[in-house]
Amino acid sequence: MIIVAGARSAAEASWLFANGVGEVYCGVVGIPNHRRDSLSLGEGREFREIIAMAAAEGRKALLLLNESCPPRGEAAVAEKVRRFVELGAAGVVLKDLPMLDLLRAAGVKTDYILSSLAPDFNSASLKFFVDRGIKRVILPYHLPPGAARGMIKNRWGIPAEMFYYPAHFCQNVDPLCTFCGHKPCKAGLRYGGRVFRMPSPGPEARADMMYDGFHAGVRYLKIPRTLDFGGLKRFVAGAVRLDGELRAGTGRKAFRRRYAEAYSSCRV
Repeated sequence: MIIVAGARSAAEASWLFANGVGEVYCGVVGIPNHRRDSLSLGEGREFREIIAMAAAEGRKALLLLNESCPPRGEAAVAEKVRRFVELGAAGVVLKDLPMLDLLRAAGVKTDYILSSLAPDFNSASLKFFVDRGIKRVILPYHLPPGAARGMIKNRWGIPAEMFYYPAHFCQNVDPLCTFCGHKPCKAGLRYGGRVFRMPSPGPEARADMMYDGFHAGVRYLKIPRTLDFGGLKRFVAGAVRLDGELRAGTGRKAFRRRYAEAYSSCRV
């Protein structure tokens, strides 16, 4: 699989390209991208530097636009996106249909990648987005490859991308959860002398998702953005190693062991 990772600076992008990442994706402050500004580039100049770096190394730089934009700000955001695409941004990750329609109507020709935040949970909804120009789909966190088979092997030839879950798995569907600041998903609730927590898949279940995704035909493996660059380096090393295991034909049981090793090293 092609490994895709988030970069918060040109220095991070350079390291990622040198260590097995095929594509980097970046948020830019001023373009809605669903995360705090500290996870984005502070200015367009640095993203232009990353675009040039990617072109020189035969890699790709993607722009995040995976949040809704206030109607009065759409034209200004679309103009920023258009300039980045003209400079060589290889794709735009988005979820908002009005923005997609606006960009296409303005003649912005690029690979439009459907964010996992859309959300898109089956092949019927995928057709809805394909008809509007989507060229790749990022599968939602919570959709196992077995349930997503119709989206992975679709009749339109749209490649699928899935998340690598090295240290965190959001228990709720990200765009629909309004509790992120309070994190009740992490809290333990005491009742009857026991502590209950929201369920989250362990390393074996996560290993099976990656194993089944690879064998179902998922072509891209996405590593989430993080404020911890040291942790990101471990995530990338684990993803590269595990992808190598899959390409070498490692069986499910052995792959679970390899995944557990990577998972342990990624707990931050």
